[in-house]
Amino acid sequence: HEGLKLIPGLIMPLKDDIRPELKVPHMGWNRLEIVKDDPIFKYFNDGESVYYVHSYYAKYCSDYTLGISEYDVNVTGLVRSGLVYGAQFHPEKSGDAGLRLLKAFSEI
Repeated sequence: HEGLKLIPGLIMPLKDDIRPELKVPHMGWNRLEIVKDDPIFKYFNDGESVYYVHSYYAKYCSDYTLGISEYDVNVTGLVRSGLVYGAQFHPEKSGDAGLRLLKAFSEI
């Protein structure tokens, strides 16, 4: 899938890269590991849990990746290119951690 082409990379079906016994769509809480410092993490701590509901994930975009979560593979969780941010997880469903990410985003 081409996606919006705002971040270089590919959007791939999650089911093609994980063990068959794992559920897709993946729905649930996963820790978000910060891999690149960014102002969006102003109020967020490495390893906090965020909520995912997804069947696809971004690959080949490591230069733009800010955070990842593990679901049998490293799932690109948060990306940035210039002023464009993208989250694979749902910040609005991610409780206090998600609200703090959105607060930082609004301040950027």
